[in-house]
Amino acid sequence: MKRLFPILLVLPVLLAANDCDNGDSNKQVSASGAAQVAASRVPKNSRGRTVEQQNIDDRTQVTTNPAKILWIHLIALDGKIIRRMPVVSKITSSEKRLEAKHWAPNGQSSSTPPVSEGNYTDELLQPDGTYGQSDAYVYWFDPQHRYHQYGTAGGIGYLLTDYPIDLANPIDEVTGMYRIHKLAAEWQAQQETTLKGK
Repeated sequence: MKRLFPILLVLPVLLAANDCDNGDSNKQVSASGAAQVAASRVPKNSRGRTVEQQNIDDRTQVTTNPAKILWIHLIALDGKIIRRMPVVSKITSSEKRLEAKHWAPNGQSSSTPPVSEGNYTDELLQPDGTYGQSDAYVYWFDPQHRYHQYGTAGGIGYLLTDYPIDLANPIDEVTGMYRIHKLAAEWQAQQETTLKGK
């Protein structure tokens, strides 16, 4: 009991110190006195995914469907539309490969199982079954959940969609977008008014 007594005395002190250091002491404060906001948990949808995770999964569904027809719009550097044409399934970057480029003999440090007898690679096989990486691009889904991907390749820009659109006058081709623009502008004005009132 003599050994246990000092521990029982020290334990409440350690717990109290831990409660005091709950992150508040590490918060940064600006010159104006504004305190750093604590990080919040990223919300998840009913499938348990974050928005980023769901976006990636949705894109995979669009671009791995062998029966899917996409539309690519090639855009010159001056903004002129060069051509619009249909694409079967997806576009592929020249950096994508079916084989690994880097090899390591069996027994050396490697990150993947053997890809041929006695050979290992330090490259990771992507979920689409290829090695390498794509050219840089961004993608998004519009309110009607239609796919858009914008990037540059070979000195030109491109827009990839999963529906045909006339880029010369796209607003006329996107049904319902006038209403969405109006509602978005109204929402923004309302938010700005609310913020000014605080």
